[in-house]
Amino acid sequence: MQKEDITQLRTSLLVNEAVIPLNPFLQRYLGNILRAMVHSLDCPGKKIHLQIDREGIKLFSDDFEVPIKKEFTKLLIESTVKGALSPLKGIFWFERINIVTWEE
Repeated sequence: MQKEDITQLRTSLLVNEAVIPLNPFLQRYLGNILRAMVHSLDCPGKKIHLQIDREGIKLFSDDFEVPIKKEFTKLLIESTVKGALSPLKGIFWFERINIVTWEE
């Protein structure tokens, strides 16, 4: 498969309302994490949006909220995302996280 045949996965990240620039590797990495989450919850989609804040976690697949019923699942999602973001420069605390990924 040639590189130009591959669908581009784009990802945007806001932490505490600050835009965190992502290189292509990080866009694909974080995007694939989100895609794996919604696939595991049987709600695959082309656009995935995750919000984590003091209110809790909200996960959307193609603009429909994905139900996350078990507390264990919520904790697993939150710790996975925070763990993936922790090595990024300039991020010291996580009050609000918004990640959106989509295919181009």
